Amino acid sequence: MSTTLEPSRLSPSDQGALPILLEALHSSSTATITVGGKPVSLPAFAVGLVTELVEHLAAGRSVTVLSGEEEISPREAAELLGVSRPFASRLFDQKQIPSRRVGTHRRAFVKDVLAYRKRQQAARLSALDELAAEGQRLNLGY
Repeated sequence: MSTTLEPSRLSPSDQGALPILLEALHSSSTATITVGGKPVSLPAFAVGLVTELVEHLAAGRSVTVLSGEEEISPREAAELLGVSRPFASRLFDQKQIPSRRVGTHRRAFVKDVLAYRKRQQAARLSALDELAAEGQRLNLGY
């Protein structure tokens, strides 16, 4: 199950606390929270996740927490990838993103959509490196 947090739905006091919380998180790699009156130390990876969450909220962006094992539709995959729904549907159909049919609907795991996005980012960076190297080789002054 996914959870979306919209910055616009935060109370004014919560919005005001974000910069203070962000400053505290950036100044330390450890954090302790109080749960049911008991202090609990957060592991470093959790501090990193909380920091990233607060950074996005402080910047006014919505945050959605998804499990890698959660299945999503082509529309949701399109939102995650920043592409159109028909393009995401083609990625499913062409098996560039592994998916399955549930009746007439297609579903893919979030982890597979994110793996596709990572592959595409790596390919873009590789192409940029090649272009920069070619520019250097041709002494184009970039």
